[in-house]
Formats: sequence, C-alpha cells, structure tokens
Amino acid sequence: MYLDPYTRSADHLDLLSAGPWQHMAPTVSAALAGIGETEATIVELGSGTGLGTGVIAHAAPNAQIVAVEPSGHLRAVLLHRVASDNDLRSRVTVENRPFPSSRLPEKFDALVMINSLGHLDPDERSELWRVVATGLLPGGHAVINLQAPTTSSAVPEFEMARERVGNREYHGTASAERVDERTMIWHMTYRTSEDGHEIGATEVEYRWNVLDADTLDTELARHGLHAGAVGDEQLGVFRVEQDARRR
Repeated sequence: MYLDPYTRSADHLDLLSAGPWQHMAPTVSAALAGIGETEATIVELGSGTGLGTGVIAHAAPNAQIVAVEPSGHLRAVLLHRVASDNDLRSRVTVENRPFPSSRLPEKFDALVMINSLGHLDPDERSELWRVVATGLLPGGHAVINLQAPTTSSAVPEFEMARERVGNREYHGTASAERVDERTMIWHMTYRTSEDGHEIGATEVEYRWNVLDADTLDTELARHGLHAGAVGDEQLGVFRVEQDARRR
C-alpha cells in the first residue's frame, strides 16, 4: 500500500519548488541532448506537480512522455498543468502507480528521475537499474540526480524557499536526522504568514535512502550500466547509459 508523504504539504510544494527547478532546468535539458531531436518516448519517475515535466517537454518537443506520480495530491496539480496546455495534453500520459508497479512502456529512449531517487530502497533501486538496462533503446539514456547529503548524516534546520502570493508569504524549512548508514529522516515545516504573523504551519517527515556516486557506480555496473556527471556538480545530475562493452 502506497503511503503518500505529501498529503499535508502539497499546497506548498509547487510554489516553493519553482525556483529550484529553474536552477535545475538547464542541466536536465543538457542531459537530454540528442533525445529531443527524435520522436522519442520518455519516462519520468516522480513527476510531482509537473515542473520537471514541462522542462522535459521543452527539451524534447517531439517526445511522448509518461509522467509517473503516485501522490494523488501532487498528481492533481500535475494533471491540471498537463490538461491546461495543449502541447502537454497531446504528449503527456499521467501514470498513478508507484514504481516499481508503474505501467511503463517496455522500451523508451530516456528515463528521468529528479529529486526522488531517495524514495526508493536498495531493492527498488536495483529494479530501477534493471528496467533502465533492459528498456533503453539504442542511443538512449537515463537522467538522475543524487541529492545532498549523499551520506547519511544529521542536517541542521535551514530554509528551503520563501515566496509571496498576495498578502501572504509561504516558506519552508528542513532538517534531517541520521537513522543508519543508508537512511535518513527528513523533517519539513511549511509555514504561511501574513503581515509578519504566522497563520498556519504544517510539519511532515519522510524516510530517505541516501546514495553516493561510488555506490551508484557499483549498483549500475551490476546491470551493465555506467554514469557520467552532467553540469554543475552541486546539482548531482548524472546521465546513465549502457556500457558499450555489453551492448
């Protein structure tokens, strides 16, 4: 049974994620270089509210996209965004089942998973790499990112983003605790204020599986894959491809 970690925070996420996605967009677009010139099929895992879906669609204007988002609250925004844009509406199919039970095309030119790989445990990641290894069409690749910290550690509270809409300000903070060498728990607080006074606050937490570049390389090698970094190393974006020796 899927337990939605975004039930209580969905009303803040699209607004507060827009700025970070503007920063991420050029690197993701660059990582999809070559895919956008063809009538490709692209799978996006963890589409959220569709901010990344728009980036992918712009980078690959001829592609059909399968956007996977299991959170009903986030998917409502995603579906609205897709249905409200004639281009997206004709090219994006929204899938509700979480990976690995998602209904995906058997073959695809690219798979994109940004800011959500930590939701998968090691067994689920192994299944992801299997799907990538067996599903990628010749010349295709996956695009993923490793979010900091990539090793399990405590993180002091910091502000993620702050945005103003009308008379109200929306802001989010985050902190994390170490559970074990592979797992953390993130604690998020989303606040709404008006005229300098807080009028609402929501606290949520979710479990996160960390992954560093060395472990990524080891996991990928088991499936005949390898990864190369793309763009600003602080963004942790990698392009995953089939090992030429095993094609």
